[in-house]
Amino acid sequence: MDVTIIGHGSLMSGTGLAFSGVLHVMEARIIALENCRRGFAKLSKYGDRFATDLEVPQFPLHGRVADPAAAAQNTVEGLALTVRFEEACRLAKREGYAPEALQQLMEIARGEALSFAEFLWQLMLDAEHDVVYYRRQLCTLAGFTSPHYIPHPVQIETAEYALLFLAPGTEGTGSVDVASVRQQTGIHSIMDTAETWRRKPNEDQLSYFVSCLLAGVHGISVHELLAPLVTEPTLAQQLRSRLASHLEEEVTRFLTTTGFTPPRYHQAFGDAAAARTRSGLAEFLAGESSPVSSHK
Repeated sequence: MDVTIIGHGSLMSGTGLAFSGVLHVMEARIIALENCRRGFAKLSKYGDRFATDLEVPQFPLHGRVADPAAAAQNTVEGLALTVRFEEACRLAKREGYAPEALQQLMEIARGEALSFAEFLWQLMLDAEHDVVYYRRQLCTLAGFTSPHYIPHPVQIETAEYALLFLAPGTEGTGSVDVASVRQQTGIHSIMDTAETWRRKPNEDQLSYFVSCLLAGVHGISVHELLAPLVTEPTLAQQLRSRLASHLEEEVTRFLTTTGFTPPRYHQAFGDAAAARTRSGLAEFLAGESSPVSSHK
């Protein structure tokens, strides 16, 4: 069974994906997510840095496939990758969610003749979109929950389902015995790029920023991550330098990691120059003090 996973941080770039090894990606699309904000919140298990998270005022999550040839709208965009279930387990492990728990949930989904993501969606519906109750049910069924990231369903358009990983905050992990990393560190709301840097002005955080922002090479909008850099000009210049040195190898890494051919890549993401313009990366690299004015 195949699973579509939407990445909202380093999973959006070839540089970030390469951390998980080669994947057999059957489809890759830009997804515009509705009714949420992106920032940094969870202390990473892989270094002294904060990783991305989404702030969702109301569940469930909906999204739509974005046209790479059209201008980015004022929404959060992520990268949807359709992979085999075995590879979804590898990505789950990377996010701090046990593959064995994912397998347990998959067996239940199969028994109900549902795809994995559709099964999660049904759980969210049964919970009447209450994320606390959803996580409790997920924990009960899987026999596991994570202090790092937990899978949540997304409905794409009206007939397709995907999942993404969210870091639990004060609302909890679904188990009173497992405190979330955000609870442990006292991060109650997401931080923008500049605020994150003021908390973690180190190499780990800088490298992570780069792995997220390289998503812009593929046309994925990173406007809201770039905009706060106007208040941190030194960081902005460091990022320009790092990003410029990684631009060409980013596409190569994406092709190598996903198994895409250049024609297939072009079909999914379009023209390289247009993609950088669409994402906000071109203006940022050109040294514009404010990469966007319409994506606040």
